[in-house]
Amino acid sequence: MAVACGVSVANPYFSQPLLGSFAAYFHAPAWQIGLVATAAQVGYGTGLLLFLPLGDLLERRSLIVWIVNACAVCLVGMALSPTLPILIVTQLLVALTAISPQILIPMGSEMVPANQRGKLVGTLMSGLLCGILLARVVAGIVADHFGWRALFWGASVAMLALGVSLRLALPRQEPVHRLSYGQLMRSLVDLWRDHPVLRTAAIGSGLSFACFTAFWTCLSFLMAENFHRGATEAGLFGIVGLIGAAGAPAAGRLSDRKGFGFTVAAALILTAVSFALMWVWVTIAGLVAGVLLMDLGVQSVQVAAQAKVLSLVPNARSRLNTVYMVTRFIGGAIGATAGAFAWSLARWPGVCGFCLVLMAVALAFHFGSLRGAKTVEHRFAA
Repeated sequence: MAVACGVSVANPYFSQPLLGSFAAYFHAPAWQIGLVATAAQVGYGTGLLLFLPLGDLLERRSLIVWIVNACAVCLVGMALSPTLPILIVTQLLVALTAISPQILIPMGSEMVPANQRGKLVGTLMSGLLCGILLARVVAGIVADHFGWRALFWGASVAMLALGVSLRLALPRQEPVHRLSYGQLMRSLVDLWRDHPVLRTAAIGSGLSFACFTAFWTCLSFLMAENFHRGATEAGLFGIVGLIGAAGAPAAGRLSDRKGFGFTVAAALILTAVSFALMWVWVTIAGLVAGVLLMDLGVQSVQVAAQAKVLSLVPNARSRLNTVYMVTRFIGGAIGATAGAFAWSLARWPGVCGFCLVLMAVALAFHFGSLRGAKTVEHRFAA
């Protein structure tokens, strides 16, 4: 399941180190090329909203295999894209159908005791994060040696093979509800309204993910302008981020022991430190250190927040994950677009300053929400 998470989630991220290559191929400015990264985040969030609730309504193995095969078809469309607008649309469709990991995670969370859920989420997230980060490495190397179209052809073949593997390996997991699709979607609003912890986790995670996408959207521009490097070098920073991915299970265990509030606060502070470091130390060594701290911080927020969310309502885990992940990817879309805009206005200092502002807002909201929740608990106790 962890390998499947990595292979599937890689698809929306292949394009990030290739943005400079797309700019040269289509002769487009940075703000237009940034729309490719934005389409990936919007598409993923839309796919989560439309398909992820079905995990509470349909047999999960069949749903996952269907989505994986649809993604393989969309990748063929991306490989054939003749113009930038078509590339943007097909990138959106690829991301729309790359959401199978977010069905696998609730599926796995039902297979372990509650006191191991953080560890389980951390394990599956390790696979997912390796997919995100290695996608950049593979994309840069393949694109520089064989062209960016070859990359998406290869990804399509990989997804077809994954669909066959999942059909053979996953157990059947029948739904627990007999709701209509409309009732299922309306219940998302109820979950958002009735669970303050869900709102706190989702918004904090969304703001941290906005920093993540802003960084990776603008890294290829920075590497080209400041260091005269191409897609391969930009993608290789994904290897550094693997250390952060390796820390995901540890973040899950920390969340199991210390709690959601402590783990998320520490991770947000670590993310802010990473951008402050990359602002003042704009060298390859500084970026390596910054990427290490940023990935560890952002992924720790993700693991702790998602484990907490999945513990709230046991028979609505797919819908809880829908609300959480859609909010997170709204943040990602905002980060990709605003990051490219900040680069256009003030280059790298503008990107780092934007991310530091986001982390200040995230910390203020996190601490304010926790204090509000404690106040409500005291009132109920009285």
